This record gives sequence, C-alpha cells and structure tokens, in this order.
Amino acid sequence: MGRLRAGLALLAAAWMASGALAEDSGGLILPATLELAATGYTFTEGPAWDGARIIFSDIPGDAVHVLVPGEAAAQKLYAPSANANGHTFDRQGRLINAEHGSGALTRWTPESGRQVIVSAYEGKRLNSPNDVVVRSDGLILFTDPPYGLGQRASEVGFSGVFAYDETSGRMVLIDDALSRPNGLALSPDERVLYVGDTATQTVWAYDLAADGTASGKRLVVDVTDESKPGRVDGVRVDSEGRVWFTCPGGICVVDPVRGQVIERLATPKRATNLAWGGADLSELYITALTDVYRVKTRARGVGSSSR
Repeated sequence: MGRLRAGLALLAAAWMASGALAEDSGGLILPATLELAATGYTFTEGPAWDGARIIFSDIPGDAVHVLVPGEAAAQKLYAPSANANGHTFDRQGRLINAEHGSGALTRWTPESGRQVIVSAYEGKRLNSPNDVVVRSDGLILFTDPPYGLGQRASEVGFSGVFAYDETSGRMVLIDDALSRPNGLALSPDERVLYVGDTATQTVWAYDLAADGTASGKRLVVDVTDESKPGRVDGVRVDSEGRVWFTCPGGICVVDPVRGQVIERLATPKRATNLAWGGADLSELYITALTDVYRVKTRARGVGSSSR
C-alpha cells in the first residue's frame, strides 16, 4: 500500500509539473501540488471538512472514513453507513449524511449513532439522497436522484432538489425537472443555490428565498465533453463566488456571471466530489474512485463543507 501511494503521488506530481494537470493558466490552482491523500477504496464520495479532518464515504464499502492531515492512512469512522454518499455538518457541527442505500437523510454522532432526519416527501419515500448542504440558519438542502434505488421503484416519481426545515418539518420541492441532480452549493451570501445535473453535464442556478422556495432557474454552464472521463457531480463555491465542480477530465472552475470555465485541473482518476479543507480552507480535497487527492489553491472556501 505504501509503495502504491508513493507511486501515485509521484505520478500526479510529475503530471502537474509537466503542465498536464494545469490545463488553464488562470492561477487559482497552485502548480505541482496535487497529492494522494488516501487510497485503497472502492468508490469514494462525499468529502466534508470538520475543521480538523476530512470525512469521506466509500459507498460500496458501506463505510465512512476520516483522515487527519499528516497521518499515513485514514481510519474508519463508522460502518455500516447505509451506503452513505454526500456529507455536511449542521450548525452544531454534527455530521449529516445523504444515504444512498436507505433513501434517507440522517445525522450521525459518536454518542447517539445514526438518527433519521427525513426520508419521505408528501408521504412518499425518497429515492436515494445524494448530496446535502446546510444554510447558516439551519435549512437543509439536498438532491435526490434514483442512483441507489436498485430494484425498488421510485415512489416520488422524479429526481428532486429539496429544502427541508427541520424545526417545522416543512419540505419544499425546489425542482423536479433535472434529470440527475447531484452536487449542490450555496453562494457566499446564500442567496443563490447551484446544482449540478450529471445526466446533462450542466450546472444550474436558483435564487433562494428565506423560506426555501426558489425562482429564476437558469443555466450556468454546459461542460459536455464525451472525449474525457468524468461527469458533473460534486459542487463547491469559493469566497469570491466562483463555482468549483467535478467535470469531464477532473475539476472545472466557473465564473457564474460570465458562464465560462476559467480554469481546469485534470485528475489521475475520475473525480466524483470535492470539498474545501485545511486551516484557511484553501486546500481542495477531491474524491476520485479509489482515491482521495489534495491540492493547494489560491482561493478560499466558503465556510466549511456546510456551505
């Protein structure tokens, strides 16, 4: 395992130094800094920074892992995980999970274990919550495509983007027209919600109201490119409002005002999700199939993985 990690890290560093991984010279991603942080998993997803550690899922492995920077290997946080996919944190710093297998949003703590937050919309079971963010007032926003349904028929009958007020129990359907809504993130002022659609390789924006309703749906960017591996999946935003997301070939950075990709980062394996981390939230953690990578940037993340 040690030799494999060292070999992949050297390969990634060599590609970065040669310019193969820095396809655009926009300057947000520091040259020659892509490094292998963890490896040996089946399908990594859902990275989330808790202030000191990166938490991520191995979906088929049915476990959630945690990596402390500087340590040689990640440790298992808990299992089974109901094939947990995306993660974030609530206002109290507790871990929230979008569970691929159970069709529920849950909260997990070492003291209480797993507790269901919500698993149905209008009395119908959700499909398979995929990714989740929490607004600073506690509003939970999540996507619900059908990837984890297996042989189970969809009860809701669509792929949804939802807002859930845990205090009142009120659920708002933001969009039921995206083919495969996946990653999502809030703008720095929390007035705009960005959602990636994996099926169409697009990112969309919505104006988000205080009550969780949304309006002004608009296309931010279409990055369709069948010549490269990878899809639109995880989405994050930096402090300047730029949208970072997985895309064909690796990671794309978009200026949402112009609707243009301003920088790209190629990854050795197909990227599935990403999260800001590090002491000043300038490091980007990237899950990519069997691996987790880390890259230093000149950008700053917004909040923690909760936004």
